[in-house]
Amino acid sequence: MPHLVIEYSQKLEESLSISALVSNGQQAMSDTGLFSPSAIKTRALPYRDFVLGKNHDGSSNLFIHAEVRILEGRTAQQKEDLSAAIFNYLCEAAPEVPEISVEVRDMEKACYAKRIPF
Repeated sequence: MPHLVIEYSQKLEESLSISALVSNGQQAMSDTGLFSPSAIKTRALPYRDFVLGKNHDGSSNLFIHAEVRILEGRTAQQKEDLSAAIFNYLCEAAPEVPEISVEVRDMEKACYAKRIPF
């Protein structure tokens, strides 16, 4: 059920293995012990056009933002630990990226629907 969506500046494809970023992000989620490894879904989305803050001159055009979506019910400490684990992983995996952020979002169980394979 948990989703890890890694958004990144497309230019990173020149210097990073995005497939490794996804695979290792999946492992970082699993290593927290909060989720069944088979339930974690990880994907990456490149962005070609974006502006980072007031930096319009393009001098820093590298970023990674991870959004972690989980069903409600985790404690604040669990969410903080999860955020820190993903953040630390991304910082280690991409030391040349100056803009790295992580956001953990709760999804309401009543509003989440999922199709199970037949």
